Amino acid sequence: MEKAERTIYFDYLRVFAVFAVIIIHLSAQNFESADVNGFAWQTFNFFNSMARWSVPVFVMISGALFVGREIPVKTLYTKYVLRMVISFLAWSVVYAVFSGGYAHKIDLIIELLHGHYHMWYIPMIIGLYISVPVINKIAENETVMKYYLALAFVFAFLVPWITTLAYDFAHQLIVTGVAALRLDIDYMYMNIVLGYAGYFILGYYLNKAVLGKRQRIVIYLAGIIGFVLTIGLDSAASLKVQKPWGNYYGYFNVNVLLECIGVFVWFKYRKYTWTGWNLFVQKLSKYSFGAYLVHLLVLEQLNDRFGLNSLSFHPVIAMICLGGFVFAVSFFISALLNQIPIVKKYMV
Repeated sequence: MEKAERTIYFDYLRVFAVFAVIIIHLSAQNFESADVNGFAWQTFNFFNSMARWSVPVFVMISGALFVGREIPVKTLYTKYVLRMVISFLAWSVVYAVFSGGYAHKIDLIIELLHGHYHMWYIPMIIGLYISVPVINKIAENETVMKYYLALAFVFAFLVPWITTLAYDFAHQLIVTGVAALRLDIDYMYMNIVLGYAGYFILGYYLNKAVLGKRQRIVIYLAGIIGFVLTIGLDSAASLKVQKPWGNYYGYFNVNVLLECIGVFVWFKYRKYTWTGWNLFVQKLSKYSFGAYLVHLLVLEQLNDRFGLNSLSFHPVIAMICLGGFVFAVSFFISALLNQIPIVKKYMV
C-alpha cells in the first residue's frame, strides 16, 4: 500500500485487495443479525471467506518491497513511519467528526487515539517498518529465512488452528488434551515468530522465489482448499452453535494462509499483456491506500444516510453492486485527495 518501484502484479494485487476488504466489511454489516440457517447469512459467509486474503496480501506486498533493501534507520522514520503516523492521526479526526455523538469527551479521545476499527493496519505496518533492519538480517540468509518461516507456520498458524478445530469439533477428551498441550506451547513464548512479520517475510520470499509449473499447481490447489475450508468450517461451526462464529476468518488460520499464498502466486505468474489496462491499474494502485482508508466512511454513510446495506437488496446483488459502488467512490475520493500536495504526501 506504499509507493514503490512499479511491479505490475503488485498493482493488480493492491486494487483487488481493496475490493476484497470492502467485501469483508460489507458482508460484516448484517453478519451478526442474520439467521445462520438462512441464505443471506450463508451469502455473507461465502463472500467474507473469499476475501480473507486481502489484508495479509497487503502485508506481503510491503514485505516484498521493503525486505532486502538497505534503508537507513533515519529514512525509515522520517519518510515511512512519519507518513503513517500523520495519516493515522488525520484519518482518526476525519472519522471522529463523521461519527459524532460522543457522550463523553473521553470517548472522543479514545476514538482519536485508537482510530476507526479498520485503521489497526497502520500501527501494525509501522511496527513492521521499524523492524526492517532486524528482519533484513533474517532474510539475508535463505536458510535462516526458511527456518523462520517454518517456525512461524508452526507456532503462529498451525498450533492455534488445530486448537480452534479441536474446540469447535472434537470430543471433550481431545479438547482437554489439546488445551493442556497448547498451554505447554504457550509457555515457550515463541513471540519472535508470531504476528505479521511472518507474512512480511513470506511476501519477500515468494516474490523472489522461482516456482515451477508443478509447484504452482500445488499452490493453487492448496489455495482452493483454503477457500473451501474457510467457507465450510465457518459455516459448520456456526450451524453447530446456531450463531455466527467466524473462528476461521482470522488471518492466522492455516486456511487463510493457503488463500493468501495461492492468490499472491497466481497474480505473480499472470501474463499482463494489455498495456492500456495495465496503465489504468497502475494509476488505481497509486490511490489504493487512500481508498482503503476512506472506504468505511463511504460504506457507513450509505447505511446511515440512505439505508443502503448488505440487506437492502438480494444479498448476492447487494454484495456485488454495493461493493462495486463503494469501490468506485472510494477510489474517486482518493484520486481527488491525491491532487492536494500535502494530503497526497502524508494522508493517502
